[in-house]
Amino acid sequence: MNIKLKEILLNSIQEYNKYLENKIENYYNHPGYSLRVRQMHTLVECLSEHFDFDEINLIETGVSGCLDYGLFGLFFAHVVDQYDGQMHSVDLNYESCLSSENIFKSELPNLTYKTYCQDSVEFLKNPPIIPNIIHLDSYDFQLFNPFPSALHVWKEFKAIEHLMPKGSIIIIDDNWKQDTILQWIQNEEETWNKIIYPIIGKGSHLYQEALEGNIEWELIGNHYDSCDNIKIVLKKK
Repeated sequence: MNIKLKEILLNSIQEYNKYLENKIENYYNHPGYSLRVRQMHTLVECLSEHFDFDEINLIETGVSGCLDYGLFGLFFAHVVDQYDGQMHSVDLNYESCLSSENIFKSELPNLTYKTYCQDSVEFLKNPPIIPNIIHLDSYDFQLFNPFPSALHVWKEFKAIEHLMPKGSIIIIDDNWKQDTILQWIQNEEETWNKIIYPIIGKGSHLYQEALEGNIEWELIGNHYDSCDNIKIVLKKK
């Protein structure tokens, strides 16, 4: 186990909470943010057990520039800042990129961090760094049209995976296993939907390919039976 990294990961959760509790009223009662903290603890276990590099070079697709979306990247930024390395984020929305840079530079002035306003698939074909961690979260998932986001993540994966060294980690957001009851709000109408497929979400195709041994990446972590929004975590063999 990487004890140093585990301590940094746990401390980064505290720093993330400290920032958001000053920005969000009744922060600790908000289900969206409690979910993200649970996801962070999943990554504490996965990364401290499986990440063996001396520095973190991290790419995030879909910048963390809006409180409404949870600022998950701020957690990663704290980890990189304390562990050593650099972080780069890509997004099509210029305002989101600008907001992310302003937040990160204000909170972590010594962090090597940069945003890029362009298509994430094209960006990953010629990245500014060779990453050993990637967080894929650039295409909004739609429950009643789930295929575009899953296809986009697959294209991101194919663009970058051959460049990443053995032992690298890929993390994919927004996935739900079979029998999960998912609340969905669309056009101001709220519905509750039971997931009937083995898995649905941004990383569903990658999950199945890894499970069947069709790619040089393995699933890590023991969190996949949760009836919750889960992050798929893969390690390069």
